[in-house]
Amino acid sequence: MLPYPIAGDEEARLHSLEVLGIVGTPTGPDFDAVVRLAASFFSCPISVISFLEKDRQWFKARHGLDIEETPRRYAFCNYALVENGVFVIKDTHADPRFHDNPFVQGPPHARFYAGCPLRSDSGHQLGTLCLLDTKPRSFGVDEARILTEFGQVVEGLIRAHANAVKLALSEANARRQSEALARRNRLLAQTEHLASIGGWEYDAATGEVIWSDEVYRLHGLEVGSRLDIDEVVGRYGPEAGAAMRRQLELTATTGSPYSFEADLVTGSGERRTVRAIGERLVGGDDGHVRVVGVVQDVTREIEATQALWRAAHLDGLTGVANRAAFKTHLEAVVDRAASGGGRVSLLLLDLDGFKEINDTCGHHVGDRVLIAVAERLGQLCRGRDMFLARLGGDEFAVIFDENGQASGAERMAARIVAAVRKPIRIGNDRHYVTTTVGLAAYPDDAATADGLLKCADVALYTAKRRERGAVGTYAPEVASLFDERRLAIETVRKALASNRLLPFYQPIVKLRNGQLTGYEALVRIRGRDGVLMSPQAFSHAFADQDSARRIGERVLSLVTTHLAELRAEGFEGPIVIGVNASAAEFAGGDFAERFLHQLREHDIPPSWIKLEVTETVLMGEQARNVRLAVEELSDAGVPIALDDFGTGYSSLTHLRDFPIDCIKIDRSFVAGIGREAESPAIIRALIELAHNLGLTVIAEGVETDVQLEFLRAIGCDAAQGFRFSKAGPFDMLRSQLRKQDQLALQYPARLR
Repeated sequence: MLPYPIAGDEEARLHSLEVLGIVGTPTGPDFDAVVRLAASFFSCPISVISFLEKDRQWFKARHGLDIEETPRRYAFCNYALVENGVFVIKDTHADPRFHDNPFVQGPPHARFYAGCPLRSDSGHQLGTLCLLDTKPRSFGVDEARILTEFGQVVEGLIRAHANAVKLALSEANARRQSEALARRNRLLAQTEHLASIGGWEYDAATGEVIWSDEVYRLHGLEVGSRLDIDEVVGRYGPEAGAAMRRQLELTATTGSPYSFEADLVTGSGERRTVRAIGERLVGGDDGHVRVVGVVQDVTREIEATQALWRAAHLDGLTGVANRAAFKTHLEAVVDRAASGGGRVSLLLLDLDGFKEINDTCGHHVGDRVLIAVAERLGQLCRGRDMFLARLGGDEFAVIFDENGQASGAERMAARIVAAVRKPIRIGNDRHYVTTTVGLAAYPDDAATADGLLKCADVALYTAKRRERGAVGTYAPEVASLFDERRLAIETVRKALASNRLLPFYQPIVKLRNGQLTGYEALVRIRGRDGVLMSPQAFSHAFADQDSARRIGERVLSLVTTHLAELRAEGFEGPIVIGVNASAAEFAGGDFAERFLHQLREHDIPPSWIKLEVTETVLMGEQARNVRLAVEELSDAGVPIALDDFGTGYSSLTHLRDFPIDCIKIDRSFVAGIGREAESPAIIRALIELAHNLGLTVIAEGVETDVQLEFLRAIGCDAAQGFRFSKAGPFDMLRSQLRKQDQLALQYPARLR
């Protein structure tokens, strides 16, 4: 088939067709009648009205043809569009432009075509009225003229369609304008009503009062009822009514502006606050002095102001003071104590066991626990010298403005601990929480409000480390520990921000043959001077939940990135790299999801990453989340190792209740080999137990040949430690994997 012709005004023609909006509309009896009449008049089996879009030919009406559209490249009508008159193909088989057309070679087997262009009012040829026959035929001048007249009928129908579209648009626009006007009118009426503003007038000579309709509604009275000043004043109560009367008389006699705000009781018994302003008006036909003005219902404004104050100063859940109000009050009482020689004690409270209730019973129960605790604290802190606030989460604070000795604050702290410890009944359940209290005093411990808060925080932190549910007082000697914690957290934060927190990899070696079997990823921080920092240097950061979580996320991200690099370099594995997870990483309940997402994102097989958790993590505050995460990861194919086995809760039920694949014997037992009798016996028992359960055993901290020989002799599966290699950067891991016999060559020949 040859390329079809395109008219020079094609872009304008297509736009005109689109504006017409006829393509895709249902056929009508008028268009159908034309094609039937045309087919009958010319004795043709097929007659259609077609419109040509950019890529298709669409039939508005058709007779003797089943299809609704064709690709444009097959349309005979392309040639009719570039003609000034009727376009005729007497025999498609004899015309090289059409003899290969699929509608010639296949159904409807067209041999003859005659098409009359259909023009828009703008002169663009949009489509055709055409005839098709299955046999060749001639088409004379008279027939062409009659087909043109049929086409003019179709053009009239097209104009009628265009006019109908315009009329519908006009009606829609008129309807939209009418609706918009109605909306504006409703909005205006609503605005006047919502503003609750009305006009009033007071005749000082007669005492008569005139109100607008809105003022009647504001007072809850029937519109138009007669009023006098005594009835109006009576709505405001004795004191406010007397003040209103005095103000009206003052304005009437002196001309001073009228301004008044008071509460009233409406005719329906509703309490409202109104604000009125006015001015004196002298003159008129009767010469009376009048006061005229407007009155507005400001009840909502007052309520909104009060709500804003509550939002700014009170905790939305418990109703006690919030953190902002606490800081303001603390600064005020410390300033007052500084000028008057007083004493201020600050008690910081942190609830113990609340998180477990929140995680296991839901936030709705947790919220009710917080409300109950706040109520108990509020009952204890009723004096003018006590100020209770919720600082956020499960943290509360009590400011004790003392005149006596510190023993008063200590007694109060003890009473608080005892009150919180009592069971909290919610429905048929009892819930138990305790509180740890940190206590500091001005001026004994600090000279400023900020300093006092820091000292109380140190006291709380120290108390929680020592014994939860107790009272801790500030001592200068523990401040250094708190400072070390803050320094460690800051060190981690800066290392994360500058990409200096890295995993170092310590090899794990099979004791049977000395072959490399995997690695453990150990976190390191590279100082700005290039010196490496081990975890001991920033260990306090692991006690901070946010820092611990961010460390774990960064290590996992880098480990999976490194494994992806190895795969890209052609390494096919298998290899197992162990990553450690702290309790903080399980707090959100989404640890497994985040872990598996990292593997999927880097296309790492789950069996290549081993999750290492300690017994302390398994049985800690996040025990439920840990169990769910470990089970989900194990089901996905991630190996699970119980790290530092024997040093935590030391319960054999862990091996039964958790999907453990491997146990790692703590270095403290390995260190006792050759020096004491107990450690070798314990190690031997642990290995035998693990093997009976089908578990692999890895010994940590292997440093000497004596330890190595003993572990191999009793059947320990693998080991790691300085005897084989220190932990090294990723480049070391890559190099060792390329030369996997390196460690085997260093392994004693007599032990292979």
